[in-house]
Amino acid sequence: MLKAGWTSLVYLALVAAAAAAPPPARAAADRDDRKTPVVRAVERVAPSVVNISTKQVRLVRPYFWMDVPDIFRREFGDLFRPRRHVSGSLGSGAVINAKGYIVTNAHVVQEADEIIVTLADESQHKAQLVSADPEADLAIIKIEPPRALTAIPIGTSSDLMIGETVIAVGNPFGYQHTVTTGVVSALDRTLEPTRGHEYEGLIQTDAPINPGNSGGPLLNIRGELIGINTAIRAGAQGLGFAIPVDKVREIMIGLLNLRRPGSAWLGLKFRTDASTAIVVEEVEENSPAAGAGLKPGDRIETVGGKPAPDVIELETMILDRNVGDAVRLGVRRGGRLIEETVTLAKAPKPDGAELARRLFGLHLQTLDPDLAPAMHLAVDRGLLVAGVDQGSPAEKAGLRTGDVVVQVDRYRVDDLDTLGNLLAKVTSGDGILFYVVRHRAVARAVLKAR
Repeated sequence: MLKAGWTSLVYLALVAAAAAAPPPARAAADRDDRKTPVVRAVERVAPSVVNISTKQVRLVRPYFWMDVPDIFRREFGDLFRPRRHVSGSLGSGAVINAKGYIVTNAHVVQEADEIIVTLADESQHKAQLVSADPEADLAIIKIEPPRALTAIPIGTSSDLMIGETVIAVGNPFGYQHTVTTGVVSALDRTLEPTRGHEYEGLIQTDAPINPGNSGGPLLNIRGELIGINTAIRAGAQGLGFAIPVDKVREIMIGLLNLRRPGSAWLGLKFRTDASTAIVVEEVEENSPAAGAGLKPGDRIETVGGKPAPDVIELETMILDRNVGDAVRLGVRRGGRLIEETVTLAKAPKPDGAELARRLFGLHLQTLDPDLAPAMHLAVDRGLLVAGVDQGSPAEKAGLRTGDVVVQVDRYRVDDLDTLGNLLAKVTSGDGILFYVVRHRAVARAVLKAR
């Protein structure tokens, strides 16, 4: 009897709970009523925000080893053997193209040996660095997704208002897809994260930004990208900084347009200040575009007979084409619509000798191994300095005829082709580290590109 009574009570309780619960339609309506503009903005961009983890592997020696007697090396070999040191970093990014192109901070990915991107669906993908601008702290990486991704809506930073609500989405301390909110605290800020290196024109916000947010999007209330989070002021609370999206867009166009030896080459550079139109700014000499008759000032209106995408979409489309592919462009020129077909060619190898002369006033030639003993050099490979222009960056850095360049930044250089590939991405004002052998001594010199 007691058992039957207890069962009846449980049944009545379940019936009462079911009666009290709102029907599904009502629950959905209640949920919609609670959706603030922030919630709607986050829902709009969530598929476009990614988390980034990197791995760097370096061989390090725990002690100074060059002058250690052999007997110590034999007896205590483990102390002097190179160790494999693995480190990593966390960051965030935003999808800018459905085929897997992602924008993030350069400092997050630039020296990584492995880059792993985690999408909103928690799937993980290996990424490759496409190009980077360390001075602006921006980089573009690419994954090969199994399906088309959702690109983030790009807004403008030209009309931002102090006090305007902003939203930061990222990967702080490894907590994936974390959302924080705040306001635009100030505009056009300058920050010096390291001595001698300044970021200018930044957006300042009080939206909490922590390690791991770097490279993630700063959004307006519409869910549009208005900046890329880049820096935190050490020791300060409630101060975060982002690169304005108008500057991000300008730099992205340049990064996507970098010529890569052997890849498909169009030979056009577009204006970065035209927010909607695709306007040709420069046509490279002897390029496929020049051969097809394209000219500066041309406005690209169609691609393959369809309305032209924005310039970022067009640049990524060219990156994904192959040498020999034909691209049909509808061009507006002087009020007339002209159709030109451009056949993509293989990008020529950069001329290392010409780049070294133009950028640094440095005349180089491949070192003949037979010359090394006669010149009392400690190396028989590298690039011999055959001359230095007066007043050039090379002369100011102290380089002179007879020196041998053996390394540029982290890369060994034994021939002009390798040098050309390294210098192809250098722009005016960049400081490039050269390692130089003079007789039997090695020196380091930073040359600033002119």
